[in-house]
Amino acid sequence: MSFSLMDQLNGVVCKCGKIHSANIEICVGPGVINQIPEQIARYSARRVFVLSDTNTYKAAGEQVCRILQEHGVAFTSYIFSHLPVEPDEYSTGTAFLHFDSSCDMIIAIGSGVVNDIGKLLSVTSGKPYMIVATAPSMDGYASASSSMTRDGLKISLPSRNADVIIGDTQIMKQALHPF
Repeated sequence: MSFSLMDQLNGVVCKCGKIHSANIEICVGPGVINQIPEQIARYSARRVFVLSDTNTYKAAGEQVCRILQEHGVAFTSYIFSHLPVEPDEYSTGTAFLHFDSSCDMIIAIGSGVVNDIGKLLSVTSGKPYMIVATAPSMDGYASASSSMTRDGLKISLPSRNADVIIGDTQIMKQALHPF
């Protein structure tokens, strides 16, 4: 899919007077999940941290781990065992406690909550971040904030946008008709 219009607008002075830019590699289409090793290589990552929940692991995480193994990419995988995964202190703390600091890239598998927690891991650790999208209905893949719940109150925390968005349409269409 071509994003030439977005490229043309990148760095242009906006009506608000600011210059907005985003350096996000967006891969959308059938089979683009197979581009993951190539994207990892662009960041010279030697070991990646794969974050998912039990549902997103079934949707795409298992396939991502298989692709990493086939290409000799070392990884540590953490799968949230509790459902639903909420964007709160418990889930975020759990992800941080399971984060393998020897990893030099983070790949989250999912949509809203897993993506938001992955972005927080990335901004805190300073590691590049890739999201493998599992639902077409979510609009926060490229957002530089994370929608969280703190002390029972919904908040928006500054985080960072993904460096790479993998939107494999063969995976995302399954969100409409799950396994």
